[in-house]
Amino acid sequence: MRISFIFAIFLLFILACEKNTDPIASKAYGKTPDYDWVFPEAEMRSINIQVGQANWDKIQRDMEYRTTRKFGSATTIPGAVAPAGNGSLDAVPGDPIYVEADVSQGNNKWQKVGFRLKGNASLNATWRSGVYKLPFKLQFDEFEDKYTETKNQRFYGFKELSFAPSYGDNTFMKEKLLTDLFRKAGVMACKVAYYKVYIDFGQGQKYCGVYQAIETVEEHMVETQSGVKVGNVYKPESNLQSFIITQIEKQNNKELADYSDVKALIAALNNSSRVSDRPLWKKQLEAIFDVKSYLKYLAVNNTVGNWDTYGQVMHNYFLANTNGVLRWIPYDLNLSFQMKGGLNRTALTMEMKEVGSQWPLIRYIVDDPEYFAFYKAAVKDFVEKNFTPTAMNNYIRKHKAVLAPNFITTEIEKPPYSYLQNPQSFDSAVSDLEKYINERYTAVSIFIKD
Repeated sequence: MRISFIFAIFLLFILACEKNTDPIASKAYGKTPDYDWVFPEAEMRSINIQVGQANWDKIQRDMEYRTTRKFGSATTIPGAVAPAGNGSLDAVPGDPIYVEADVSQGNNKWQKVGFRLKGNASLNATWRSGVYKLPFKLQFDEFEDKYTETKNQRFYGFKELSFAPSYGDNTFMKEKLLTDLFRKAGVMACKVAYYKVYIDFGQGQKYCGVYQAIETVEEHMVETQSGVKVGNVYKPESNLQSFIITQIEKQNNKELADYSDVKALIAALNNSSRVSDRPLWKKQLEAIFDVKSYLKYLAVNNTVGNWDTYGQVMHNYFLANTNGVLRWIPYDLNLSFQMKGGLNRTALTMEMKEVGSQWPLIRYIVDDPEYFAFYKAAVKDFVEKNFTPTAMNNYIRKHKAVLAPNFITTEIEKPPYSYLQNPQSFDSAVSDLEKYINERYTAVSIFIKD
């Protein structure tokens, strides 16, 4: 009996040792966020996703309901009526459904993971075009109530990741480039990394090309970058002229239903003291909103040219509460580094004189001479430190070296699993980006000298 007991203890010891011999595997399922693995600076990761035909059928039925169109069709389904959305902002009303998927990376596997499509205009356009390179999210513990073994399931410490397919960006690097530039300028922004994505929608595993994996704002990002525990996080679709609850989507703390901070921001921003008592207005605004961080955001955003954001559209940003103060977080940056975009929208000029009072967070703040002087100084600092032609060209060359092999090997993304018309589109787009950046550097250098 004693021998059996000793043998059992010895066996448990051996198993424990074997379990700990693979540090990568232990990190893969751990709760601590492993940023170096999930978001490497200049490497390409791969991920495999098994959706299957039954779940793809569910996704199609749900999207047909939301868009009134079948996959690959621009024609409305006869008699179909889309659900109510948030006015003109919702090309795809509401959030698409989650389905169960299996995910693998190397020898590591995650089962019963939540997979859903995401996005708005880009998702709608991709759906109509019948391109399988769809934007999506993975929620690793989405079905934990149904499958207890997936409770608190994590991917290297992350419970959720967003995957963007570089819609409208044939360089495949704008999202990562701009988030890196924001953080260098002192603006919080999500970590981004390059991933090769393989998905089985029921016809076998297909290569869906290069994506950008993007972290969620409310999970680890704010606390990691600010050093402060995050409070409420919002993803608004609002110009912030007035508080309308349907335009201010909460990302966390939903059960509390507390919107007092964002209500205070909107009230302070639009308070009449802006005209009658400017020092009081500024004091009250700064008590609830990090104005200087926002001015740094404007400095970077206007320098690079990004029309798909506040000032032209009412979305593509988050507000996160840290120690009672809301901070601006830019998001969805694939259409940056261009002055003109869809629906005749243009990026803001450096002076922002064209911005009207329907965008109070810009108009009212930059109308203040002190704030505008801080903004202009932030532009100068950014251009001279981080946006020089040498620094930008070095960055682009470095990341092109990571991306380029994916467009010259035997495994090249192509329709209907890609937006690229041909592999040469990548080289051409990168050359255009380099030219554009040099032109912007020259233009903005004139602004900071005036």
